[in-house]
Amino acid sequence: MRQILLALTALLLTAACTPTPHDVSEVNEWPAITPDYVGVTIPAGIAPLNFGVRGDDVEALDVVVRGGKGGELHVAGSDACFALEEWHELTRQNAGDSLMVAVTVCRDGKWVRYREFPIYVSTDSLGEWGLTYRLIPPGYETYGAMGIYERDLSNFEQKAIIDNRDIEMGCVNCHTPDRTHPDRFTFHVRGDHGATLLGHDGKLDVLEPRNEQLGGGMVYPFWHPSGRYVAYSTNQTHQLFHQVRGKRVEVYDDKSDLIILNAESGELLRDSRVATDEYLENYPTFSPDGAWLYFCRSERVDSVWRDYGRIRYDICRVAFDAEAFSLSGDVEVVVAASSDGKSANEPRLSYDGRHLLYTLCDYGCFPIWHRESDLWMKNLEDGEERPLVVANSADAESFHNWSINSRWIVFTSRRDDGLYTQLYLAHVAADGTVAKAFRLPQRHPLEYDAETIYSFNTPDFASRPMSADRQRIREAILSTQRKATHLRSVE
Repeated sequence: MRQILLALTALLLTAACTPTPHDVSEVNEWPAITPDYVGVTIPAGIAPLNFGVRGDDVEALDVVVRGGKGGELHVAGSDACFALEEWHELTRQNAGDSLMVAVTVCRDGKWVRYREFPIYVSTDSLGEWGLTYRLIPPGYETYGAMGIYERDLSNFEQKAIIDNRDIEMGCVNCHTPDRTHPDRFTFHVRGDHGATLLGHDGKLDVLEPRNEQLGGGMVYPFWHPSGRYVAYSTNQTHQLFHQVRGKRVEVYDDKSDLIILNAESGELLRDSRVATDEYLENYPTFSPDGAWLYFCRSERVDSVWRDYGRIRYDICRVAFDAEAFSLSGDVEVVVAASSDGKSANEPRLSYDGRHLLYTLCDYGCFPIWHRESDLWMKNLEDGEERPLVVANSADAESFHNWSINSRWIVFTSRRDDGLYTQLYLAHVAADGTVAKAFRLPQRHPLEYDAETIYSFNTPDFASRPMSADRQRIREAILSTQRKATHLRSVE
């Protein structure tokens, strides 16, 4: 029996792939790699774009990466994992050029070399240290473990800003830094320790979770560039569940208005221009110069159950005076999506003031659950509106933000499996041209995809790590001290 086992082992070893490719056949097609990094544009110094090849029959990989300006990397194994410092050096050496990636795959003891594919390295730096985002299991009626995290984009290090297990499982959401500044931030907490946290000028204010005069909590925030004000929406949010294939859940508002918080005094400004019974107002955003408040607005319907498909949002704006802490003038429509039978959401202006990025879907205000949701961009200089064809996919694109140099965007997408939202980044050229997006690098992406139970959402860039530590934030939330807000209404 022992001799038979030894013979079988020898036969298997003979048939299996050796570490070095031999008798290689050529295939004139690109490899089916995960994540799809074929033809993407990246910044120099980004974490290594490690990948695997799809298929249970893949026995080994041999990968060579050559820079157009010089330099070479060679890795072999079950997946392509590049050494951090060597990858950084290769990308920096080839900024403004490309990396050509040759992938050779062993299946059933036979080696196949695929057509080389390019990865373009931009001369535009990322200009940011990393990202912040929320990780949450995808679900509908209830939530479990979730948290807000920060991630170094030059490597794979991720750190919790707050985990809801720290605060007796309260819901944490909508973390928003001020212009990628990590120490001016706000996010909302729901549950027994409900609050709106506000980090600014070295202080950590814990605001009452809701002002009863508003009828709701403060969500979907955005900072004024002065750092003095934060715009929020107040929403009475509900869910509907579909009974048709391909659609799962509809998130809608019975009522929503906009308010602006004075971060120092705690005064809330509610102005009748953006707090009406006729319209639903949502997703506030200040312009980079602080002179305009942009937001989404839809006419209300008589019955959401019957007419939810008729709720369609336009992107509007109204003038804001920071010195007087007031709005003025009439509301202007910037993107008239409803006239085309569409709904525009989540406006984000590039920090250079040239482009307006938003999502477009068929209806509603929660495009993360709409497969047809795509990213669109309006050129604010010539008025052109267009979809980001190369960056979009056949599934939902949603929550997005700009890097401070206006050359990179980050957004969520369900393109990988239709269930989990992953983070994607894309380069934006000076003329507004957007390159093919690449997925946030992971150390072992195939293992990550198989093991993760979390979706990403509400991502934003961060210029450096947060200085406010997790314990301090935890203690502030668990304390009974809350800062009251007071309302000033303008008719």
